[in-house]
Amino acid sequence: MSCKKRCFNKGCCGGDKCCDHHKKDCCCDNCKKDHKEICCKVDRLLKECICCEWTVPKGETQTVFQTAGFKKIFGSGFISFCDGQVPYILVSFFNDNHQVGETIKVFNDSCVTFTYTKFNSIKVSCPNLGNNHPDHHEGCEGEICITTSFPV
Repeated sequence: MSCKKRCFNKGCCGGDKCCDHHKKDCCCDNCKKDHKEICCKVDRLLKECICCEWTVPKGETQTVFQTAGFKKIFGSGFISFCDGQVPYILVSFFNDNHQVGETIKVFNDSCVTFTYTKFNSIKVSCPNLGNNHPDHHEGCEGEICITTSFPV
C-alpha cells in the first residue's frame, strides 16, 4: 500500500517534518524522502489459530489460554460447553490478573464467539451448583478455538 493511501490524518505532519512519533500509522506527502521508511513503518501481524479441548472439575477454575510477553494481543474465536451437569460455565478474560470485560455465561450444549483486545489469559469456571449425586458428571467439558494476532 502506498504512503499516500495510508495518510489517515494529514494534520499529523507539519512542514517537511515526518509524522509525530505517536502516530506511526500516518504517512504524509510532505515527509522527507529519507524519512519515508520511518513514517510508513507498518507492524506486521503474526496470526495463529489454536484449539484445545478442556475439562474443568466442578467448583474449579482453569486457565484454558495463556500468553507470555505479548502486550498488544488481540483474538477472535469461540468457546463451547459440550458436557456437564451444570446449566452453564463462566468464561473470563484477563490481562496480568486484571479482568478485561464482563464474565461470559456459556450454556450447556452451546458456544459463544468473542473478539477481545489487550488480554493474555482466558479462564473457564465450572460452577458448583448442586447435583452432587455420584452418577452425575463431576465437571464441565468443552473446546476453545482462538485466532490470535499480535505485532512482530
